Formats: sequence, structure tokens, C-alpha cells
Amino acid sequence: LAEEQGIREAIAHYADGMRTHDVDALKRGFHEQAILCGYLGDDLIAGPIAELYAWVSSNPSPLVAGDPYSCEILAIDVTQRVASATVRERYHDLAIDYLHLVKVGERWSIVSKLWDSES
Repeated sequence: LAEEQGIREAIAHYADGMRTHDVDALKRGFHEQAILCGYLGDDLIAGPIAELYAWVSSNPSPLVAGDPYSCEILAIDVTQRVASATVRERYHDLAIDYLHLVKVGERWSIVSKLWDSES
């Protein structure tokens, strides 16, 4: 239960950062060497986490733009110091995110985000 709470906190930092486009909040959720890979429409996006930070910094947040945003945790699986979470995220579209996390010390961090649209 304590492990799941730490995982939920990392995901909450991610969700808060995406909702408000607060890069510092995102950095609290992601490991510094995290990676991204997924689809925006038919375009495959892949790269280091810095690319998400740059995109967030240069685009209006859903909060400012008046776009709906939600992030719902569907499942969490934990094996000692590693975990995966399945998340449904609404931001321009409905997508399923597969987040992989690692525990370093007492802190859980997202090390990879893999996603695709549900539609």
C-alpha cells in the first residue's frame, strides 16, 4: 500500500504538470533519464523527457486553453522497486499511457511513457 501511494504521487506530479504545463511538476514525476515513445495521430514520437519539457514550455496548458484534461489510473503492478501503471489520459484525445516507474531511495519516478490513442 505504501509503494502504491508513492507511485500514485509520481503520476499525480505528471498529471498536474500536464494540466498546468508546469515543467517543475513534471520533473517531480519523471526520472531525469526518462524516455517517451508513442503516437500522435499516425506520427510516432520518441525521445528523451527533455522533449516533453520543451513542448510543455512552448504550448498553452489545457487549463489556459480551456481544453478538458483528465488522468485516470486504471491499474498498477509492483515488483519490489519497479512498477508499471496503465493510465487513461484525456488531452485533445483519449489515450492509454503505459508508465514504467523505478524506486530510488524512497522516491518513485517515471522512467518511461509509452502511449497511443484509444480511438
